[in-house]
Order: sequence, then C-alpha cells, then structure tokens
Amino acid sequence: MAYKKVEIEKNQDKVEVSVEESSADDRLTVLEEENEKLKEELEAMSKKAEEAQADYLRARADCENVRKHKNEDVRRAYDEGKTETVEKILGIGDSLDWALKMPLDDKTREGIEMLLKKYHETLANLGVVDFTPEVGTPFDPNTANAVMQMDGDEGEESGNIKQVFGRGYKLGEKVIRYAQVTVVK
Repeated sequence: MAYKKVEIEKNQDKVEVSVEESSADDRLTVLEEENEKLKEELEAMSKKAEEAQADYLRARADCENVRKHKNEDVRRAYDEGKTETVEKILGIGDSLDWALKMPLDDKTREGIEMLLKKYHETLANLGVVDFTPEVGTPFDPNTANAVMQMDGDEGEESGNIKQVFGRGYKLGEKVIRYAQVTVVK
C-alpha cells in the first residue's frame, strides 16, 4: 500500500499525517460529488430566489396599481358627491332670483340680495362658475338646453338664442346645469 504524507498547518504548528492514498482518492471523489450536489442546490436556490424576487416585484406593482385605482375612485366619488350637492342647492339660487323679481319692501329686498350674494360666493368657493349665453348668439347644445323655439323677429337668424330663462353652471370644465334658452326657428 502506498502512503502519502500530507502537511497540515494548524495554529502555527505543522502536523504530518499519513494517509493511505486509495482512501484519500475515495474521500476526494466523495467530496467532489458533494461539491457538485451543493452547486446544483445553489443553482436551484438561486433560481427560487429569482422567482421569489420576480413574484415580489409583481405583487408590489399590483399593490401600487390597486392604490392608484382606489385613489382615483375616491377622487371620482368626491367629485360626484360635490356635483350632486351643488346640483341640489342650485334651486335655492333660482328661488332667490325669482324672489327679487317680486314686489318687495326695501329691507326684504336687501336681505334677499345679501343671501344671493353669499350663495354666489359659496358656489365660487366650491369652484362653480355660472354662465349665461348672450341673446343673439348661436345656440350651443354643449352649454344650453332649448326649452322652446320661437319665430324670429326681423334680422334674427335661425338657430340663435332669442331669450334666456335660466343660468347655466359649470364645475371645472363639466357643465352641471345647462342654461335654459329659447331659440329662433
């Protein structure tokens, strides 16, 4: 049997160990096999780690998308609620406008005018803008409702606004109530 001397350094001391050559070769083969298995396990673990990272990134992106959609839903719900509320209080302003057309004493007229001023300030603070189409301008179905058609007087063009019955209101760019007009036939 052949022996092989192997020097091992341990804590600054040299130790000589005699090892039977065939058993060292066997041990080396076993260690190489274990090394190969460990490499395969490392590759498998690396692949699993990459998949886990990809899953994490997808989940994170999904969460971000859900957050964005929820924020958009909340904003849309807020805008819709604001629009509904403004639509409901527009009738109050109409009533105040009609009240000013009635015969009133000075104190009552002054009180109604103050209420109407506060009403318009409140609408302005909410971002609501009132608009009234001008008589004689072309009818625009994007901003006005034609409640009636009338024969035109001399010089009036067909399709133009003849009379305005009610103001229109916008919240931002959205028309929340169309102006009420009469159009020349």
